[in-house]
Amino acid sequence: MNVLHHYKYIKGLLKNPFSAIPLIMLIYMLSGCIALFEPPEEIKAITGILVVEGVIVEEGTTISLKKTIKLDERDLAETYLFAELNRAVIQIIDEQDNVIAVAEQETNYAPYIVKEKITFVPGMKYALDIRTIDNKHYRSAFVEPADTPEIDEVTYQVKEDRSIDIMVSTHDPTNETLYCLWDFEENWEVRSPYFQSIRYESNTGELIQQNINGENRYYCWASLVNRSLMLGSSEKFEASVIKNYKIHTLQPGTSRYSYLYSINVTQYRLNRDAYLYFSNLQRNIEDSGSLFAPQPSEMTGNMQCLSDPDETVIGYILATKATTSRLFIPMTEINLHYFDDIYNYGCTEIEYDIIYDGFRFGYAFVTTTVNGRYLFVSGFCADCMQRGLGNPTKTKPAYWPNDHQ
Repeated sequence: MNVLHHYKYIKGLLKNPFSAIPLIMLIYMLSGCIALFEPPEEIKAITGILVVEGVIVEEGTTISLKKTIKLDERDLAETYLFAELNRAVIQIIDEQDNVIAVAEQETNYAPYIVKEKITFVPGMKYALDIRTIDNKHYRSAFVEPADTPEIDEVTYQVKEDRSIDIMVSTHDPTNETLYCLWDFEENWEVRSPYFQSIRYESNTGELIQQNINGENRYYCWASLVNRSLMLGSSEKFEASVIKNYKIHTLQPGTSRYSYLYSINVTQYRLNRDAYLYFSNLQRNIEDSGSLFAPQPSEMTGNMQCLSDPDETVIGYILATKATTSRLFIPMTEINLHYFDDIYNYGCTEIEYDIIYDGFRFGYAFVTTTVNGRYLFVSGFCADCMQRGLGNPTKTKPAYWPNDHQ
């Protein structure tokens, strides 16, 4: 392999700094041929490209600021949070330069969130305006909010391997080509395989009776927010319909199967440019695991740096009305709760003659056996908050359909 040839190719690409990003993969190739290849300083100089992520919606706008890492670091395709991206002033403005809303950061390195509700004015266009603490000024193109159709339904299908496909269907009443982006939040009720009927208070030595509808670790609620890209289009259909598009698959062996599962799907309508941007991003991630793999020049989006027009910025900001639909899957009613968390298989029952012995070894008391002994199990078998996945808590969502506590 001719390293000099590759270097000249690299140097030529640097005339267009953004087109140099595919060199991430080239450097991987070079490292397989020549030991200790050190990228030239001019190649490393393209590090720190700002990546802006977010959708302007009437409720729940969240904006994330990240930067690309150096080309000679380990995870070349990733983006990371940088200190200079904290405490930025982020505003949503209209075409008349009126500030419509401000996105605030609760803690350093957290996303920026618009807490107040926005009301889109028909015919008005909006943009995202960003000023960072290092005196950089960025702004998106002004975009007119898209009118997102309602979700027709969210359905599920149980497959032979007991995995569950979750699908969404929608259509455009005006029969125009429909481009959609979806995200979702999962919530599920975690139920311990055992109920700890008596809790031991180590400070006082007191035995405290627990009620299954009161103080207990029998019922918990967990949640996860999806971070993947789900895109759909009606281009291949005669009518403007997207039918049974799979957005998620559940696999048995996790606490999602414990009792009752819920998914809340949010749908955003895209214009064609936004759809192509996110399609390129999705293809890059799926094909190579890289944010910037084959054609990053197609991913610049609609962000620009006003303070330095030559600076490359990545991101596509759109404004759209969001529609949502929630689905519940009753795992106990469809007999899938038997394929719950693998933790359950480690629940060994142990009997003691003296009740305090079980507590002394950290076990959870379950019941008194027929022969008058005391039945205990490992602590995690009676503590739903130790399930891990989704950070279970005792806070039940307000919309939850049962009266468990």
